[in-house]
Amino acid sequence: MSANPIIYCLENLTDYRQFERLSSDLMSGCGFLNVEPIGGSNDRGRDAIYTTKTNDVFTIFAYTVRSDWSVKLNQDCKRIKEEHHNPDQVVFVCTSDLSGNEKDKAKKKIKDVFNWDLEIYDIERIRVLLAGELRHLIAQHPAIFCPPWFPVKGGLSIAECRDTIIIDHLQPDHSLATWLSRKLSIAGYKTWCYGLSPLAGEDKDESISSLIDQRAVQYLPILSYDFFSDSEFVARLSMAAKADGFVIPCWSDDLSEAASNAKILKLEPAKFDEMWSGGLSQIIEQLNARAIKPDFDEARGKSIALKAYMPEPVTRPISEKVYSNVFAVDVPKSILVCELDKKLHDVELEQLRSEWAFAKVSPQKLLSFDVPPASVPLIKAPRIAEYAWESYREKEGRNSVSVVKELIRRSLFLACSKAGLEYCEDRKLYYFKELESKNNNISFIHVDGRKTHVAGTGIKQDGWGDRATKFRYQLSPSFRVDRDEEGRFWVMTRIYIRVTDLNGKPYEGKEILRKRKKVTKSWWNKEWLARTLGVMQALSKTEDKTLINIGSEKKRTVSVSTRPLDWDCPVSIDVEAVDRIGDFQEEMASSRYFEESDIEDAGKEKEASNE
Repeated sequence: MSANPIIYCLENLTDYRQFERLSSDLMSGCGFLNVEPIGGSNDRGRDAIYTTKTNDVFTIFAYTVRSDWSVKLNQDCKRIKEEHHNPDQVVFVCTSDLSGNEKDKAKKKIKDVFNWDLEIYDIERIRVLLAGELRHLIAQHPAIFCPPWFPVKGGLSIAECRDTIIIDHLQPDHSLATWLSRKLSIAGYKTWCYGLSPLAGEDKDESISSLIDQRAVQYLPILSYDFFSDSEFVARLSMAAKADGFVIPCWSDDLSEAASNAKILKLEPAKFDEMWSGGLSQIIEQLNARAIKPDFDEARGKSIALKAYMPEPVTRPISEKVYSNVFAVDVPKSILVCELDKKLHDVELEQLRSEWAFAKVSPQKLLSFDVPPASVPLIKAPRIAEYAWESYREKEGRNSVSVVKELIRRSLFLACSKAGLEYCEDRKLYYFKELESKNNNISFIHVDGRKTHVAGTGIKQDGWGDRATKFRYQLSPSFRVDRDEEGRFWVMTRIYIRVTDLNGKPYEGKEILRKRKKVTKSWWNKEWLARTLGVMQALSKTEDKTLINIGSEKKRTVSVSTRPLDWDCPVSIDVEAVDRIGDFQEEMASSRYFEESDIEDAGKEKEASNE
């Protein structure tokens, strides 16, 4: 066995493609900065090429792991001549150990026969480069420089090569850490995340510490109140914080009032407690400011990220039923024009909405599908005027389709009121209130016909120990109405999570997102589908719970199906493959409630409710 581990690994490698990659990286590090790899089965005698910026020297590279290096060199040169490449110089990289005399003879022969200059990198010259200024390439080629000669921790070689962003965290912050790792990978950075690493059988603290020492170009610890209780995590933070500009703390909790003298808390953090996307922007800004550039372009970064998190197909060529949160709507053919003999005040209008679904056109003109209650002060007339809305693009100064959409939404709000849901002035929506019987379950029939239930409201705990607080949450439906190309109306139902303290006071601002995270972090598609079905069937007064009917008579009734639209998809999810990948998708799903779009949607819902 060779005494030197670099030489041993080079002498025993069998993957020629890996050697081609290593050789091109070596050449790039030796001054051929724009070397262009070509190798493969149809390289026409060229493993790589290089031309100087002035185009006055054209270089062709030839690589080999064969022991008969001289035969391979002659073959490559003959092929280069036959292909009429006409280089000025040939660079030959091999894993053989050549003497000085052998190199001189080879150079003279190539010059005499082909009139090309020859540069040779044999195994000893490669070793010198890899042991010196290009030693970082050892870690970048773990398929060649592998254990036991070059140890690996957490799936990464710990040969010195500061090219990786190390993301360190505790278990409660696993979801944020994996999300951040994915986002940085998509942006083109090399990342290592504790929550995604193969650490089985290793000392966790020793492995992470080794990677921080040897591989980290930047250290991103994710900090919450829990980090104070982990002595090993605190020790890693303290050691890393000694290097200026090496640590960017990521706060998943607001630690601005934390009572601690830890140096790490004195560093300005990237704040993920406010908005995950905002924290990501702060991270990328800091990386750019510290001249840490992406290793890959955006397209390749996305490809790497997808392969990292989706290492095997998760679909099967078997059909599967797919359910949506969209429900079909049938509406009356005509709209009533209700003219009032006096103007109603805002308080009176709000009270009226709990009894009747209408759209306001003017202070004394209301539009509706259904006849108004007897309390509405109508102008005396033989009958209420009405019009076939499909025959008019606009009527009464309003677009007819827009009026229909508003009336459908108002009808669903009325159904919420009649089903006993409470109205929240703060958020402008209806929610399931806590019942005195303490039975807050919503019974419903699932898509497969089984009877089951979900909780319409409940209590959750935020934090641990002395900092623990309890709060209430309530399910609240929001409705988006639209029309398809064939003229059919439908409503998309989304579940909003209303959060309050134990006394029923709604939270404000950032605290809403924090509390919603605690409630929904473990909900995935099946949980959201169950709650959507439960909410829709809770609004139904029919015996079989299949329709939500709002109207005093059949021809004036808005009917919303409680069965979601479904499709037969030609492919299905391979559940076993998903299980092998892990719970990453489930945890990533919870992140959608921390993006700006979530706040925008809530704002749109509030604005729509005020129409």
